[in-house]
Amino acid sequence: MRWRNRLKCDGEIGCFYSSANTRLAAAKQRLLAFLARRGYVYGGTTPAGNPRRYWTYGFLRWLDGIHPADDGGIRALAALRSEVEAADETREALLAEYRAAVAAGPLSAEVEALQSIKGCGFALAAAFASEVGDFSRFRSGRQVTAYFGLAPKQRSSADSVRLGGISGAGNALVRKLAVEGSWCYAQAGHQPKLMPKGSGVPLEIRMHGRKGSERLLRRREEMLERGMPQAKANAATAAELVRWLWALGAMCREAGE
Repeated sequence: MRWRNRLKCDGEIGCFYSSANTRLAAAKQRLLAFLARRGYVYGGTTPAGNPRRYWTYGFLRWLDGIHPADDGGIRALAALRSEVEAADETREALLAEYRAAVAAGPLSAEVEALQSIKGCGFALAAAFASEVGDFSRFRSGRQVTAYFGLAPKQRSSADSVRLGGISGAGNALVRKLAVEGSWCYAQAGHQPKLMPKGSGVPLEIRMHGRKGSERLLRRREEMLERGMPQAKANAATAAELVRWLWALGAMCREAGE
């Protein structure tokens, strides 16, 4: 019972962290909308020819150089920047609390192991492990996909079966994070994911995570070559990603027994 209470606590902190991420994204969007209305657009490309990204050091330096002509604009810009900074500080504080709770919990090894695959950061790994708890309770990857609402809906009539969009059942937070994480494969390369120094993840699990990253990347490329829409390919990638996460967590549990 104490173990389950710990998982529930970790899950609640994860929900708060996800809400903090949403508030930060909304605050950033309000600031960008204000700049766009005033005619300030951060565009152009990097020396390598790639589009310049927002919320980088270069973007913040560009933002420091913006000085609206009217007092109302100056005050509004300062207030919007303060809102972004406050939301970012709240998120970082919750992230630190979330990491500490997971490190002291029974699934710390599994959370670290899950991050060996591309598209899975700490937030997804912690939310997934907290929701699954006992990785042995699933018998197949299909069960995992269905549990998290990433399996397609089925409509059957007589001998025909029609597949629709994902069912949307189960834990919405894990599903949302898995879909967001899968978008990284739209720009990912074939180089392996670098694990943090001092990682205690066994080599066998890290190699399996590398194998999963390669398979997901190839599968996504194949789907796009067949003309599948980006959003649909991403949902399919997310469905396979959670199956790989379950496999990695099961391997970690078996290695620790």
